[in-house]
Amino acid sequence: MLLMYLLSAQHIFSKTWDFCVFPYIGIERSVYEESFYYDELSGHSEQMCSLLEWSEKPSYIIGLESSIRYKHFLFFADVSTKIPRKCGSMKDSDYWENGLKFNYSVNKNHLNSAFNVQTGGSYFFDFKFIQFAPYIKASYSYVSFSAKDGHGWYGSPSHTSDGKLHSWDSSYSHYYPDGKYHLAGVDYQNQTFYFMAGVEVQKILFNFWNTCLGFGIAPFTYSYVKDEHLGKSSNFFTEDYIYNYFRNFQWLYKNNFVLTELCSISTIIECNLRLLTKGDDYINGYINSQKGGESYKSLRFKVGVSFIL
Repeated sequence: MLLMYLLSAQHIFSKTWDFCVFPYIGIERSVYEESFYYDELSGHSEQMCSLLEWSEKPSYIIGLESSIRYKHFLFFADVSTKIPRKCGSMKDSDYWENGLKFNYSVNKNHLNSAFNVQTGGSYFFDFKFIQFAPYIKASYSYVSFSAKDGHGWYGSPSHTSDGKLHSWDSSYSHYYPDGKYHLAGVDYQNQTFYFMAGVEVQKILFNFWNTCLGFGIAPFTYSYVKDEHLGKSSNFFTEDYIYNYFRNFQWLYKNNFVLTELCSISTIIECNLRLLTKGDDYINGYINSQKGGESYKSLRFKVGVSFIL
């Protein structure tokens, strides 16, 4: 993201401006969580009634970052996409009002498409042994999954052998090996936009090696989440509108290894955490008395070559 072309302190400020491109590839492990809650009339509105967990284990990234520095100011833009593939599982859990997990299914998860666009800027404070750069950025991301070919265990009274409620892993619960009792598959979309502010601190360890730590927090995050249940007897879709304030975090660890004055290899480890947050839920376009929720956590590794032009 930021500071990708800091080859040496002398080079950074020896010119008024310069331009850098950073093509990269990456790998990511992540989980998107989609939750639903009991309504207010039940008296258990804080209790989750359903949780869907969409995992990428892993997904593969291709991206390009470009940046322009003018004196101590840096402006950047980054675009990336992911390669469509089977990437993990989608786990669907249902909970009773007392917290008992009575239904549980596991589906194969397929990444249909994903991309991210972000832009922002920073200002460098150059001290004798360290560089300090507060930054701001805006980010938009889109991801689409399809979950199919699942199997599940059902402990609700209509499925158990004794007609009573049981935990999903009880001997009374019924196992459906094809997962197609009422869940032939689920399609999922997530669109998230946020503003983030943070700081990066860089240390030049040797003439050929720079290392950097960063932390950011988003004052505002908006997520739109849609899923469509593809059951044979009852298709329906839900939409969640989530407004998240100061509950979206990012940690970064970067290394820059100088090859020449204008070229270096860069590695980035990035951790993202968006805490579970409630919002309004709609079913088939109509407001629902229940609330929905969304969260996201990921660990990403990127490597590429930085070129200063």
